[in-house]
Amino acid sequence: MEKWNILATAQKRQERYVLRLLNNYGEFRRSGYRDVILGYVADVPIFLEALESIRREAPGKLKSLGQIVPLERNFQFDVADFRDKAKEAVSPSIDQLENSRFFVRVVRRGHKGELSGMETEKELDGFILESLEKKGKPATVNIEEFEKMIIIETVENGAGVGLITKEMKEKYPLIKVK
Repeated sequence: MEKWNILATAQKRQERYVLRLLNNYGEFRRSGYRDVILGYVADVPIFLEALESIRREAPGKLKSLGQIVPLERNFQFDVADFRDKAKEAVSPSIDQLENSRFFVRVVRRGHKGELSGMETEKELDGFILESLEKKGKPATVNIEEFEKMIIIETVENGAGVGLITKEMKEKYPLIKVK
């Protein structure tokens, strides 16, 4: 799947059930990593509302679902160009971080020992701060009391990027990015 705007995880050995559930809302498939599912839905807010409705009315239906991560854009990368492509992919979200406490989270699947999520997070935090400073716009990196986060989920040589707010996490408890 070249374009995906949802990454979901299933509880251990529940991938098949979660796939059947999620395919009611869009196109979902296995990622190649155990219990990690990639999908595309036409309207992310409507999808999140549908799952939240199920969570409130019939929570047992979602017990096999671990988390949902909404994403806004994708990119393909090689290890050598990952950081440059990640900077390019987060750039459209930079202005939305003005006057906020934010952080970048990189969740890596694949390239163990080749890509460091922590190093990339620090570099991207600095890149965003520098970009905002050049425009005279303030922001601070704060993991503990964040208002917004940029999430980058990698699956082998593909990545999805999303902007998640504290309000989104509160409204949709299935968004469990830490």
